[in-house]
Amino acid sequence: MKATAKLGIGAQIAAARLTGTVRPFFVQYSLLNACNARCVYCNCPNRVDPQLSTDEHRRILAEFARLGTVRVKFLGGEPLMRPDIGELIDEVRRLGMRSAMVTNGFLVPQKLDAVRRLDELVISLDGSEEAHDRQRGRGTWKRVMGAIELCARERLDFFLSAVVTRESAGEIDWLLATARRFGVMVNFQILQSNEEMYGQGVAGWMPEAEEIRAIISKVMAAKAAGEPVLFTTRSYRRTLHWPDFSQERVERPGEISPCTAGRYFLQMEPNGDIYPCVLHVGTFKPKNAARDGVEAAWRHTQRHSCFDCYNTWLNENRAIFDLHPAVLTNFWRHYLRPPKGGQG
Repeated sequence: MKATAKLGIGAQIAAARLTGTVRPFFVQYSLLNACNARCVYCNCPNRVDPQLSTDEHRRILAEFARLGTVRVKFLGGEPLMRPDIGELIDEVRRLGMRSAMVTNGFLVPQKLDAVRRLDELVISLDGSEEAHDRQRGRGTWKRVMGAIELCARERLDFFLSAVVTRESAGEIDWLLATARRFGVMVNFQILQSNEEMYGQGVAGWMPEAEEIRAIISKVMAAKAAGEPVLFTTRSYRRTLHWPDFSQERVERPGEISPCTAGRYFLQMEPNGDIYPCVLHVGTFKPKNAARDGVEAAWRHTQRHSCFDCYNTWLNENRAIFDLHPAVLTNFWRHYLRPPKGGQG
């Protein structure tokens, strides 16, 4: 992304916050729950999977563009499994929004033409071969590494995202070295306890509290030392000091949340239900973009009562819209365009 375009996005965010104008800048846009992997900590393939049609998505995307969205990030399940994914990427870009995607990488070689048209790609990688395959399925590491090498050769804008469990806690150094080798950034995310999204067995994969704090301390030290850690130490510090990891967020029923989730960023599920963020899936009663209209469904999300959470990515997003200087600087330097120059 050119500096002028980044400046434009930054100016729009600042203007909205300073004037108190709500606007759904970032949309986490889940297309389907179906997936061609069976990750041990993910419940997506087991969830009911009603999906919207291509035409419904076109109408919804147009509404988001009208409301001022600047980035749509396609999620799943596995978004590359949608036959119309190339059409939807093109539609996002035609509407003047930035297109992004989170993928396990399996279908990147087959869908490379569509992937090339994305502005940003997030590839899931949990560690070296043994650790990754233990969590995501035998033989998956070779497939994702092939996708990463291909994206590096194509000089695409991508970064890595690692889910840290008790089984992969020792993979931090390997992941940092791999990110350095490819010239990209890596996000480390501790598991969440949302059973709707992660299944009832997720607790068995959670590291113990002190191990989580040791992991986060290591990641923060790496960031401070200039390693390719995507998010800021400020956001990781919120995770570090979280008192009870069995409670993923703090709710205050009847009170209006100060969190920017629902006002400046949101989560849309495959059936069109809109939530403040992914942590509310299964607990918040949503309105639906296709049935109720995008604007009504989005404005409904602003009525949530969540005050805090330990999710590093969500805290980073929140801090962007709180105009925190260190987070905005990090966003400028790394998030919109990962550094190039690594080896493929």
